[in-house]
Formats: sequence, structure tokens, C-alpha cells
Amino acid sequence: MVSSKQLLHLLKKFDEVVTQMFDSVLPYYAYINLTISSGTTIYRAYNNNDIQMVVFIIFVFFGSFLLDYFFRVHYALPRWEKSAKKRNAKIGIWVLLSTIMLGFAFEFSSFKYLTESLCLFGVVIGGNTLLFYVYFLREGSKSGRACSVEDSCCCNIGDEDENEYKLLIKAEGEDKV
Repeated sequence: MVSSKQLLHLLKKFDEVVTQMFDSVLPYYAYINLTISSGTTIYRAYNNNDIQMVVFIIFVFFGSFLLDYFFRVHYALPRWEKSAKKRNAKIGIWVLLSTIMLGFAFEFSSFKYLTESLCLFGVVIGGNTLLFYVYFLREGSKSGRACSVEDSCCCNIGDEDENEYKLLIKAEGEDKV
């Protein structure tokens, strides 16, 4: 007979195995779904001679994979680390999300009246501004400062403690003396 401790141990092991399998397989289902959906949309758009839609769907398809890569790079690095790699990943995330959102707004604005289109573009621009705030300004304010001359992640020139902004400030200070 199996004791309750052994049963609990087996259930925990089973849960770990299922969770690990689910976490490793689930993204592939999303990629398969994205590929099938994009392929059928491209096929329909090409048959209707809507080349603009074909180009947009291809951009969204490859942009989604690149966006996933940037998210993985960004979240693989420690939260407290300020590095050029993390900053570039944030820039890539913001640029890709902004262009995809603007592309959707542009594609769907042709189906709407002028006022609805302007509202749609307003929502997209507001969303892009919010993303910019979250990725660049809010994180800097959490640490007590936004992107400032104290950040050494920009472009290290020469000494580890000096970046390009500090060198410019030093040069200005020497010119005044």
C-alpha cells in the first residue's frame, strides 16, 4: 500500500514534469498557430491582389519572432543590471511594438471614417508613449534617476567610470576655466 507521503511525493514529481513539459512545448504551439494563420492570410491577400497586406503580414510574422527574441534577451538579464545589451533589447521591443501597432492602425484606418481613424491613431500613439514611459522613464525613476550622466551603460570610452556624457561635461568645464 502507498503511504500518503509517497503519494504526495509522486504528485509533486508529476506536477514538476508536466509543468516543465508544458512550459517547453507551449511556445511551439503559438509559433505553429502564427505560421498557419499568417500563411492563410498571405494566400488570401495574394489572391485578392492586396500586396500591401501581404507585405504587412510578412513584417508582422518576422517582427513577432524578433520581438520574442528581444523579450527573451531582456528578461534573461538581471533586473538591476544596466547594460548596453539590455538597453538595446528595450529599444528593439519598443520600436517593434510601435511599428506593428502603427501598421495595424494604418491597415484598419482604411475601413473607418476619418474621425474613427484619428481616434485609432490617437490610441496607438498613446500606447506607444505609455510603452516608452514604462521601458525608459519609469524604470529609471525607480532607481532614483532617469537616464542620466551617471549611467555607464551608454558608451564606455576609456575608463570604466566615464561615459560619453561625463567626458563632454569635463570638456565644457575645462573650456570655461
